Amino acid sequence: FVMSMYALLRSSETLPSEEQIEESLAGNLCRCTGYRPIIDAFRVFAKTDNALYTKKSSASNSRNDFVCPSTGKPCSCGEKVVNHNETSSESVVCGERYRLVSYNEIDGSSYSEKELIFPPELLLRKITPLKLSGFGGLKWYRPLRVKQVLDLKLRYPDAKLVVGNTEVGIETKFKNVQYQVQISVTHVPELNTLSVKDDGLEIGAAVRLTELQKVLRKVVAERDAHETSSFKAFLEQLKWFAGKQIKNVASVGGNICTASPISDLNPLWMAAGAKFRIIDCKENIRTTQAEDFFLGYRKVDLRSSEILLSVFLPRTRPFEFVKEFKQAHRRDDDIAIVNAGMRVFLEEKGGKWAVSDASIVYGGVAPVSLSASKTECFLIGKSWDEELLQGALVKLREDISLPENVPG
Repeated sequence: FVMSMYALLRSSETLPSEEQIEESLAGNLCRCTGYRPIIDAFRVFAKTDNALYTKKSSASNSRNDFVCPSTGKPCSCGEKVVNHNETSSESVVCGERYRLVSYNEIDGSSYSEKELIFPPELLLRKITPLKLSGFGGLKWYRPLRVKQVLDLKLRYPDAKLVVGNTEVGIETKFKNVQYQVQISVTHVPELNTLSVKDDGLEIGAAVRLTELQKVLRKVVAERDAHETSSFKAFLEQLKWFAGKQIKNVASVGGNICTASPISDLNPLWMAAGAKFRIIDCKENIRTTQAEDFFLGYRKVDLRSSEILLSVFLPRTRPFEFVKEFKQAHRRDDDIAIVNAGMRVFLEEKGGKWAVSDASIVYGGVAPVSLSASKTECFLIGKSWDEELLQGALVKLREDISLPENVPG
């Protein structure tokens, strides 16, 4: 907990908000005291309200408001207290002996003691390709160009691409899956690009989720609201996706290609109309719609000679709305029971708003993220009102069939 808080303070250019503090600690587990007292203690760094600590207004700093540490009561007389030290009989004012600590006297961001910095020799060190060999013929590669990745994929078609290792680690430890060859693509520039375009956002497959969050926040703040409805939906879903420590290393492409039926992001890629760019060993690039990419349980439209290069997330049009949903047992650090991504495009017809286009995708109800195609067809062309909602709920039962013994 302390190191998570320290990292936040060292990396923050301004004072962190209470929300940022809570988010930075979401990935820490505590089964003894619970989160509340820890978060309450760390809120001091947000400097929002002294009253929580002093039980008084932050403007009240007179000695009359001082609470005596020995009695717990206001010390209004300002009397001098004798210091019972054998060598001295001096007396001091109670308020000077015990000074209450308030928010404003602690500033973690401007800590003046000498701090350790990231070793400059490592920053200046030239990044080189790596090849490591392990027991039983295990091989681990770190290429620096996409061409090197494709050459390795041609030589080892079954090689596993890794970035944060957040999924592969689980597979090898708990599912006894063995990958003889692993290719780390963390240092491949072509897979780490994040560019804002007029019509949307181009996201490299190895981009970390934390980096994606930063860019999405920046675009949402700078662009018109109607252009960023899908970006806001992704930001909200990423908020509950995982702890910050996981998002710092987990990648966009890793989550997509894992093709989990309860992925929080895949229903949103599909609903938002995202496109996936795929490159093969001969450097041929093809593009596929996100909704056509997921073929079956943890099976995607990628040949052994192909890798996911990037994802294009289009901006939304006026009166086009994208929304995320996630229902889990707990708010933080929990997998979804059911999640969804939904998009609707409205047009005015005869003084009423009608559905011109719609996309509704659920996770957790099938082996893959499932498009509710019958419900989508039912919505299109109809007036946007309460009656439409009730009809859609009935139609949804035809799209999703859940037996009583369904897992999850």
